[in-house]
Amino acid sequence: MRRYKVARLAAGAALLGLLLWTPAYAAEGNDRVGDILFAQPFRLDKPYQHSWRKEQPSVASGYLLVLAVDPDFARPRQTAEPVLYVGNQTAERLNAADVSGRLVVIVPAPLNARGEVALDLSQAMIWFGSPDLPERVDAAGVSAENVSANRKGVKPLPEAKVRSALRRGGNLLRLPDREALERRAAQVIQEYSPNETDLIRGLMLSGK
Repeated sequence: MRRYKVARLAAGAALLGLLLWTPAYAAEGNDRVGDILFAQPFRLDKPYQHSWRKEQPSVASGYLLVLAVDPDFARPRQTAEPVLYVGNQTAERLNAADVSGRLVVIVPAPLNARGEVALDLSQAMIWFGSPDLPERVDAAGVSAENVSANRKGVKPLPEAKVRSALRRGGNLLRLPDREALERRAAQVIQEYSPNETDLIRGLMLSGK
């Protein structure tokens, strides 16, 4: 499965980073997401495994989001990185956002009985949690991070912002598979973070 290699970490280096991490690291940047700029619901004919979660659940639907973040805080590091959460799920980062401040992510979410993505973005907190490897985070870890975020006063983004992002995203996108989703993500990155030319080119060629 294709991953954004620059943003991902070698397991040994990341574990070393965890050992070296101190609370001062958390103070380096803002753990709040500044804004939501784009939100497009999707569903796939062929599911894939969400490898940014310990349980690796099957993904057949969710959201493609663009978030406004602090570029310095989002910059990939050769240590463990703050995990991005959306509601009760870990989000998959697709780009670096260290220049544009625009982070494009995939958030898995099930469909409801009406065939709509069953994640209310106007009610979901979106924030950076403790530094870790996303593939080490399980349901208990997500729950603990939610408790911590609530204690810090993290709130869902303003409903008006969410509605605007959903309008930009448009209707539910029906795609055959993960590769098609990556090609769509490349178009979104091209619009919001065009400096990441190598990543855009690689995603555009996904599955070809």
